[in-house]
Amino acid sequence: MRDETPSDTATLVARSIVLAADDDGLRKLVEQGETETLRRILGDGRGWFGLARRRGWARRLFFRVMDLMVPGIVPHYLARKRWIETVVRESLAGGVGRVVVLGAGFDTLAWRLHGGFPEVKFLELDHPATQRVKRRALGDAVNFSYGQVDLALQSLADSPGLDASVSTVFVAEGLTMYLREERVAALLRDFAASAGPAGRVVFTFMEEDDAGSIGFRGQNPLVAAWLKLRSEPFLWGIRRDRLPGFLASCGLGNVEVIDEVRLRDEILAPRGLGEIRLAWGECVCLCSPIAK
Repeated sequence: MRDETPSDTATLVARSIVLAADDDGLRKLVEQGETETLRRILGDGRGWFGLARRRGWARRLFFRVMDLMVPGIVPHYLARKRWIETVVRESLAGGVGRVVVLGAGFDTLAWRLHGGFPEVKFLELDHPATQRVKRRALGDAVNFSYGQVDLALQSLADSPGLDASVSTVFVAEGLTMYLREERVAALLRDFAASAGPAGRVVFTFMEEDDAGSIGFRGQNPLVAAWLKLRSEPFLWGIRRDRLPGFLASCGLGNVEVIDEVRLRDEILAPRGLGEIRLAWGECVCLCSPIAK
């Protein structure tokens, strides 16, 4: 991403969620308070986004274009967020003391949850350009804070307050594909070292196909060109059969992979949306530190 501007991908995902809240089907995948928080971050919206917010035909056109680029991508964004939120809420109910969101972009999870769990510390670590916009819109709270980090270069060990004495849930959604493999491994080792006695790690990853390519299946070739133009190309993916060994080398085990089938069964179907197309090629992984 460019140093002085927020991530274009983060902005696109946030706008997709705001527009999904006005769609008869997709609004079932938008959490209470999510849209209101994103509107505070994004502002009133100008250009095509403002038009899509005001006019149904423009909103439908946006979803159609998104679907032509990556079939089922907006429902995928929403479904993965709902699954990740379920894991975080379960962890909070189990007594974890800290939630750390890496590369949060404009995601609202930590902000929406911090008020309901005043005894838990919520921390977002991200690039300063994206974080500056978010912090200006939302501010700080007693148990919610921001930390600036360049995840392509810096270690989490450089971030204050990440000691292993507090059980922590680490969330890295839509992040690992933008890093080189050695940086992904370093990040996962940091997670394993800092998650604490009952910690968990949840992250998304691109599944490498048989030809060694990474990306959403069936995506338009323009997607890769757009990402490269925005300085946000996909750099890393992994075959599912290689994942447990890779994670074990980073100190993580108890691996659970959530693909489009499970997202459909566990997120879409209970909401009556089982027939909606979901993008595939990106999975969610849940794991935890290997006991020493």
